[in-house]
This record gives sequence, C-alpha cells and structure tokens, in this order.
Amino acid sequence: MAHGSNRKPAADFEIRLVGPGLKPWRVPMRALARALNAVQRLMEPHEEYDEEAVESEEEAEAPPAPLHLIGIVARSAGYAVAARDPRLALDTLKQAGRSLANPEADGWGPDLLSPVEELSTIAKKLRCTVEFKTPGRGGAVLAAVNPDSYAMLSRTAFVEGEGSVLGYLERVGGATEQRCALRLPDQPRKMVYCTVETSELVRRLGQHIYDDVLVSGTVTWFRRTWRVRRVFVKDFEAPKHGSILETLDRIYEAGGKAWDETEDPKTLIREMRGG
Repeated sequence: MAHGSNRKPAADFEIRLVGPGLKPWRVPMRALARALNAVQRLMEPHEEYDEEAVESEEEAEAPPAPLHLIGIVARSAGYAVAARDPRLALDTLKQAGRSLANPEADGWGPDLLSPVEELSTIAKKLRCTVEFKTPGRGGAVLAAVNPDSYAMLSRTAFVEGEGSVLGYLERVGGATEQRCALRLPDQPRKMVYCTVETSELVRRLGQHIYDDVLVSGTVTWFRRTWRVRRVFVKDFEAPKHGSILETLDRIYEAGGKAWDETEDPKTLIREMRGG
C-alpha cells in the first residue's frame, strides 16, 4: 500500500467470517474490532505481548498501522484489507495457514498463539470460521481459524504440570474472576496473569501485594521456550519477615555458632575468599 496518496488502495487480502446466514451487518462491531486487532498483532508479532497492558500517554507515537480496512465485501461477511507491506502480510498468513494445518510441526510461541486464541474465541461466539483469502470471488484461502483451532494448538504448544513459581505480586482480585498478576525475574517485561482457586486465597494474597511470593499450583509453560504462560494458584508462601537480630540468631542456631570455636576468624575468612 502506497503512503501519501488520497486514492483508495487495492485490497491485498480479505477476511471472511463464514457461517450460516452470516452477513456484515450481523457481525457485532466489537467482534469485528477484536478480529482486526488480532490480525494486526499477527502481522507485527511481539513475544512479550501483554494482553492486559495499557499504553502510557507519555509513550512516543506508535508507527503507522500495518493494516487498513478499506471496504466490505457485500456478498458475505467479508472485509477487504490493504497492508503496508503486502508481501510480508501474505507470507505471514500463508505461514499461519501451514502451521494451523499441521500444528505439531511448528514451534508455536506467544506471538502467534495470542492472535489465534482471540480469533478462535470470536469464531466460537459467532459459530463461524475466520478465513483469510486472496481478493476476489474464488480467491485462494491462505489460512482458516475455527472454534477449535486454539484448543488443538494448545495440546502441542504447552506443557502443563504441578509446580511453584516465584514472582513479584503486582495485582490481586478482579471484577469477574479471582485473579492475580506476577512479574517473574526471567521475564520482567510482561506480567503473568493467574487464576486463584478461592476467594480466601485472594484475600490472603492481597496482604502481600508488591512483595515477592512463591505461588504453587498447576503451571502452564510454553513448550518451545519453557516460559510461564499462566498459573492456577492453589497456595502460596510469603517471604519470612523479621528483624536483622532475629535473622542473625537463626543463622547462629543453624550453625553460625561454630565461629565461637575458631581461633582466628579473620584469617579463615581471607582463606575462604582466596586471599
């Protein structure tokens, strides 16, 4: 798509919502906006995408959007899209199509899984398939996402098991469900959003907000990177607080009193340091 022109660009691909009796005017605006947002994320992947992040007003102006909605395809619930980089857009959709057709052969990461999850949710609510195709009647289908696509990918993209995760607790609670959010030491640029088993556990976690906690429960990791996707929190351990004197007393009782039997502690410390 050329910049700086007032002429309407040609479509590079179409998005179609294929279902019984589905027409453009029957697609809720919110569902359409979510679908277009998911497709845009697919075109400009970010491994650290945070689905609940809120952009700061002080951030620099974002670069031009890579996709532009330029029209509605009247014969179906279809939408014509122009891309800033048509070749990249088509290559991305073709790769997504190949991966969806053969999920076990692809190392799915968050940059691809997040948009597919969103599109699968939309397909399930509207009882349709979300297709990406070349423009025009009879255009080739590049990729298709159906209500079961994300569930199918999850079976190969994730590893799940019981475990514990240490993180910095930044959020607790929620308007519709019991949740908390952790920032992990090895992935500090995004928060991991967790479901909490009981309201009592949420209340207890709330007493340790902005502190390090060790949560335990069912952990879901990305198979490719072994980064944490989410945790179903069943319990947690809070850091042990106390005065420095109490800490030194515990060290002393645990074996620190052996210093009492050392004739020259300064020389011993130098030797331990390699001096």
